Amino acid sequence: MIFCAAMVAGVGAVYADEVVGKDNSMSNLITSIAQKFNLNEADVRAVFDQHREQMEARREQNREQMETKRQEQFESRLSEAVAQGKLTQAQANAIAAKRAELQAQMKTLRQSRQAEMDNMKNMTQEERKAAMEEQKTKIKAQISALKQWAADNGIPEEYLPMAGMGFMSGGHGCGGGFGARE
Repeated sequence: MIFCAAMVAGVGAVYADEVVGKDNSMSNLITSIAQKFNLNEADVRAVFDQHREQMEARREQNREQMETKRQEQFESRLSEAVAQGKLTQAQANAIAAKRAELQAQMKTLRQSRQAEMDNMKNMTQEERKAAMEEQKTKIKAQISALKQWAADNGIPEEYLPMAGMGFMSGGHGCGGGFGARE
């Protein structure tokens, strides 16, 4: 049981260490397990790799299921707002288009995030602080631009979380947030 837990906990680290080319502590674990139980190290590594692939596949499947559920909830909330006369169909269409645009931007940002995090490890504390302030400035500009977009389209700010900016009303980012619910 403990062995399985150690494998589960370490699989992500194995992959991450191999990707960035660092001295791999998981390689040491694999070697230790192979030596302790008189196993072929390549076989032990294959088990770790297979388990990592299975976990990644499950994680991707769960992510897809959650995204489908969020999309259905978003569409339902948007339809409800139109049915209640709180939004026009044109406004609902604009929100849906903006949400798709922001989701595409977030996907691109997530892909570059690891490189930014690795880069920050090599910065001084002052450089990290400056980089974080720069990020805050960019976020404030994005929020301001989104508010202007909403004003230009006659969309009340309470519906901005539906476009994917849930953090503006205390949500958690690019979910299917919905401002002030009634």
